[in-house]
Amino acid sequence: MTVSPRAWNISKKDLNTFDREGIENILGSFNRTSGGSYYMLDYCEKKLFVDAFSPTVLCGYSKDLADSEGFKFFKRTQDPKDQAWLDRANLKAFRFFFHYSEQKRRRLVFSYDLTVRKIDGSVCVLHHKITSFRLCRNGNLWLGLCHVTEGAFSASKNRKASIFDTTDNKRYDFVNGEFMLSDAVVLTDVEKQILRLMAKDLTADRISQDLDISVPTLNRYKRKIFDKLGVNKSTSAIHKAFGEGLI
Repeated sequence: MTVSPRAWNISKKDLNTFDREGIENILGSFNRTSGGSYYMLDYCEKKLFVDAFSPTVLCGYSKDLADSEGFKFFKRTQDPKDQAWLDRANLKAFRFFFHYSEQKRRRLVFSYDLTVRKIDGSVCVLHHKITSFRLCRNGNLWLGLCHVTEGAFSASKNRKASIFDTTDNKRYDFVNGEFMLSDAVVLTDVEKQILRLMAKDLTADRISQDLDISVPTLNRYKRKIFDKLGVNKSTSAIHKAFGEGLI
């Protein structure tokens, strides 16, 4: 993973209070409730923080191997052409990152889809979302919190990367080597709530009760959500909303 050439300015105090074990314990708590979908990137040291219960991240390999190899671990699971593409996207993403104030940098989310090969030879598409967890004193990204999910679609060579500015709901897609402003879908708070509850596989009756609305009203909301996302079923709506960082 290529990152910005800007130097990391990390204070001795930050280094002295840096607690790898504590971070891994936090990740472990997240992963026990999410199926092992969180990990951390240390861009300064080019190391991974991976909880042992991270099957989605580790792709069947051991935590010890990921710990020892750091960023090089990704070469085991990614096609070299995909890795080269991701390096270019990362470089542009970091240049984009530094156009923002330090406060806004904390609100950016970088996402990408890549085909990966697991240790057993099976292939799948993984969707990654990365946001800043800790910045250096000069505003460079030190630690990035990552959430990864296995795509509900077949593996392909269609790569995709986007940056979401969560302060104003703008999305920038990586097109022709640059991040370009896209016409992002905007969902209301109620529509987002409905999608999150749908993702939990709750019944229409239960969702209606939780939101204190009638089932017919819920169905109207769902039709509007489907229209906005350009889909015709709940599973597609959930996947697209998660994939595009809408929820």
